[in-house]
Amino acid sequence: MVGNPNVIGPRVKMSVSTNAFVSKILRSVSKQEGFHFYLDIGEPAGETAVSLADFAEKMDTVDVRAVNFHYPRKDFEKWILEVIGDAELGSRLNMISRIHTGTKGEALRNRVIRVVKVRLSEIKPSPSATSKPPVFGATSGTGRKRELLYRYEKVFII
Repeated sequence: MVGNPNVIGPRVKMSVSTNAFVSKILRSVSKQEGFHFYLDIGEPAGETAVSLADFAEKMDTVDVRAVNFHYPRKDFEKWILEVIGDAELGSRLNMISRIHTGTKGEALRNRVIRVVKVRLSEIKPSPSATSKPPVFGATSGTGRKRELLYRYEKVFII
């Protein structure tokens, strides 16, 4: 079985071509290429998403009528496939209607947002190796470090 080279899972090491694919998916597009939310035909919602992250944010705040209008028409899938270039995410969005038949409103909105956010978490590059790891026991002057040290000493002294 041969895997699709355009599908990136959470445990796949990124090659140079995969990095280019991820960069393409995570990029911002022009406002003209963005996803323009509508409440109905000829009735714009006044919101345009220009990236997947922006799409998830706008989905959270746009009038729910826009979600109910676009989803059955497969507008989200088409934009994600044709403009963003992520066939895997388009397929996952399509699965919502197959698994959760008749879902509308807030439930549909939440499912779409969750699917997009999961996909984003899978493909976002990990923090650079040069970033510093968090320091254990560091505080912002709250005295928490002293309390942790006291507990540590108490446990091991007794």
